[in-house]
Formats: sequence, structure tokens, C-alpha cells
Amino acid sequence: MNNKTMDVDAKAGKRKVTIDPIIFFPSLIAVVLLSYFTVRDLDAANVAIQEVFHYLTHTWGWAFEWYMIFMGAGWAWLTWGPYSNNRLGQEKPEFSTGSWIFLMFASCTSAAVLFWGSLEVYYYVTYPPFDLEPLSVQAKELGLAYSLFHWGPLPWMGYGFFTVALGYFLFVKKMDVVRPSGTLEPVLGKHHKGFIGIFIDNVYVVALILAMGTSLGLATPLVTECIQWLFGIPRTPEVDTIIISAWIIFNAICVAFGLTKGVKIASDLRSYLSIIMLVWVFLIGATSFTINYFTDSIGVMLELLPRMLFYTASVSEGSFPQDWTVFYWAWWVVYGIQMCIFLAKISRGRTVRELCLTMVAGLTASTWFLWTILGSNTMSLMNENLVNMPQLIEQYGAARAIIETWAALPFSTITMWGFFILCFLATVTLVNACSYTLAMSTCKGADADNEPPVWVRVGWSVLVGVIGIVLLSLGGLKPLQTAIIAGGAPLIIVNIMIIISFLKDARKNNWKPVGEEA
Repeated sequence: MNNKTMDVDAKAGKRKVTIDPIIFFPSLIAVVLLSYFTVRDLDAANVAIQEVFHYLTHTWGWAFEWYMIFMGAGWAWLTWGPYSNNRLGQEKPEFSTGSWIFLMFASCTSAAVLFWGSLEVYYYVTYPPFDLEPLSVQAKELGLAYSLFHWGPLPWMGYGFFTVALGYFLFVKKMDVVRPSGTLEPVLGKHHKGFIGIFIDNVYVVALILAMGTSLGLATPLVTECIQWLFGIPRTPEVDTIIISAWIIFNAICVAFGLTKGVKIASDLRSYLSIIMLVWVFLIGATSFTINYFTDSIGVMLELLPRMLFYTASVSEGSFPQDWTVFYWAWWVVYGIQMCIFLAKISRGRTVRELCLTMVAGLTASTWFLWTILGSNTMSLMNENLVNMPQLIEQYGAARAIIETWAALPFSTITMWGFFILCFLATVTLVNACSYTLAMSTCKGADADNEPPVWVRVGWSVLVGVIGIVLLSLGGLKPLQTAIIAGGAPLIIVNIMIIISFLKDARKNNWKPVGEEA
């Protein structure tokens, strides 16, 4: 092989990666302006947030509910339909089944999940659905049952359906799927590279920034409250900002020095520590109550499942489905493309049925394990009057209440150190994933062999941190929920377009199992 040929091969493998201005700048400007107008008048911003939340959830909440039902039906069709034996690519699976499931579990254990897992049962029993009496026996019976519904088979079915669609474009069509427009040629034709495709990509990037800022806004108070409990340093907005800045600097160092192995180690430690801490809470906490409460909650959920699926409180004065079910369905929608690209990449070589069944079984077990242990611990402490949740939330905020549910366990110092390290590691990996995903989505020439520029990744991590700080400055959970709802509303349409594009292209090309192609 001569030098000229080697140069060509090198250029084929490595190419210059630059920002894509038609995606990078509009989304950047939109988020900067949103942050500026929010910070300029926080009171007015809070009023606007309340109005946006009410409009989207009460006027369009039914769309989120029907979307999830449609996705669940699509999962069932894929699992037992004509594509069930098709494979996502001709290669053998990259991971063993055990490692595959572990990687799935690792993808759903962020600090934001720890936040909701510890807290939401309190909201469900104090502001219950179906016009039940707050803190009544009926409300408490529904507390964990609703968590199992929101984080159970139905949303994972939707992700299974979506993962197959994206896996088809990745491994069957061999497309470099980084942005939604890359999958939409069967639906939009040549327009997928025109204004419509550019607009869709910008909507996706902005929604992802809001979602990731929300996750950071949930994670940061947990870490700063841990610092206060462990070291006596009071939590203030300045401390929140310092913690977020520290994460951004840590991420910048990792990116600048190419410490991908270091980030991988942090991710693995987070996954193992998640399992250790959950088992620890189960063993030293209310073990018997946890098993009984979970068993009871399964029965309650199965009994009320049809009503939960279609509940909109249309003739009720309550707003439980808008505040929680619609919010959570929007959460799943916003993270759908990013999460399912990852799930598809680790599922290369799997059959459609294998992917669909394993994902729903494995991830439902994972999320139910987390929500049952954390939710049951909170409920047990409330029943025993060991933690005054309403007073803590009113005086100090939700994050302090969560910390107290962990601190109330035996061996509190050991428990709090474990929780602190877990939250910190989870957020480190979150910031890294945020910056990498956004950089890949806003650069030209970025693929598996060509990394985005360092400054782009660091820049996006800074911007996500700014969004987190802005959301924290607004106070309360409503701004965080609104950010998810606002991002999820337009992405419902985008996600449906990707599904239609997949179905249309698979039928047009007569997608068959490997070995049966014409």
C-alpha cells in the first residue's frame, strides 16, 4: 500500500468536525433568550410558567395519554407481528444478556430518578387522585401503585417500539442517526434536509436542553443538601451555583484530556453503587413493610389500570392527572430519542421480539425495584411519624425532605455518605452525557469515529448548567415540570413522524429476518 492510499484511508476514517450553524445557532439563541427573559423578571416568569403548564396539561393532556397507549399497542404488534423475528443488523450481539440488561439499568438511575423515587409517594398521598381524602387509607394504597404505573411496563413498551424504529435506521438502513431529521426521509422526502428538517432538529435540541437542565435542577439540591447535612455548610443559591460550576469544570477536564475511561469508570461506579445503596436501604429499612406494600400496590394498580390509563379529571376540580401523569408521559417523550438511540446501540444483533420483551421485563424490574424501596421507605417513615414531610417541604423545600428520609435510616452517616457519592457521580455522568449528545446533534461530520470539538462539548455543558441555575432560581417544582411539558409537546409530533417513517420504509423495503432477504 502506497502513501497516497494510506492518506486516503486516514481521511476516510477521520474528517474535520465543525458546528452545523443552522442547528447550533438557532437553538443556542433560543435558549439564551429564554434564560435572559426568565432571569430579568422571575415573578413574571413564574406567572407565565403557571399559564403555560395549565394550558398544555389541561388542553392537550389527552394527547400525551393517547400517545402512550398508541405506543404500547405498537410494542405489542412488533413483539408478535410480522417483524418479530427480524434482527437489528446482521452482527452478533455485542453484549451478553446479563451485561445488556445491566447497561439498560444503568441508563435509568440518574440523580433525578433518586429525587422522584424518594418524594413522589408523598405527593400522591397528600394530593391524591380520584378526589380521595388526603392521607386516607385509600390514598396511601394508591401512593406506590401510581409510581409503579408511571414507571412500569407501559412507558417501557413505548421505548421498546421507539428503540426498534431507531435501531432499524442505525443497523438495517446504516444511517448515521444523530438528529431526528436523519430518519424522516421516508416521510418528508428531500424536505428532510430543508427547512422542515432543520426546524425539527432545532426543536429537538431545545427540548433536550430544557430536559437536561431540569434533571440538573433536580440533582443539584440533593447534593447541596447532602453537603449541609455532612459538613454543616448551609445550602444557598451561591452553593448551588458552585456545585454546578464544579461539575462543568470536571466535565471540561475530562473532555480536554480525553478521559473517556475515567467517565466510564464513574458510570460503572454509579451503577454498582445504585444497586448497593438500594439493597442497603431495603435491608436496614422497613424490609417487611416494603414487601407487603409492593404486593398490595400491584393489586391496586391492576384493579385501577384502565382508569389510570384514561384518567383526565374532566369533571373533577382536581388536577392530579395533569400534574403527574401528563408530566411523566412528557418526561418519557422528551428523553425518547436520546435514550432510545442509546438502547438501540447496545441492542445490535438482537431480534425485535427479544429486544421488546427483555427491555420491558428488565427495565420494569429495575425501575420498580428503585421506586418500591425508596417510596416504601418514605411511606413507612410517614406512617411512623418519624419524618414530618409537609413541614420540611414548606420550610426547607423538597430536597431537604428527601435527605431527611435517608438520614432517618439506621447508620445515618454511612447512608448519607453513600447517597452523597451516588448523587455526585450520577450528576457527573449526566453532565458528560448532556454535553456529548448536544455536541453530536449540533455538529457536522460527528460520528462513531469523529468526536465533536472540545469547545462545543464544554460550551453545551455550560449552557445546560445555566438552565439548571435558572430553573433553581425560580423555586419549587412547577418550573421544572413545565420545562418538561413544554419540551414534550412538540416532540410528540416528531416521535410519531419517526415511527411512521420506520413503518413506511420497512414495508417499502420488505424488511425480513436475516437470511431471508430477497
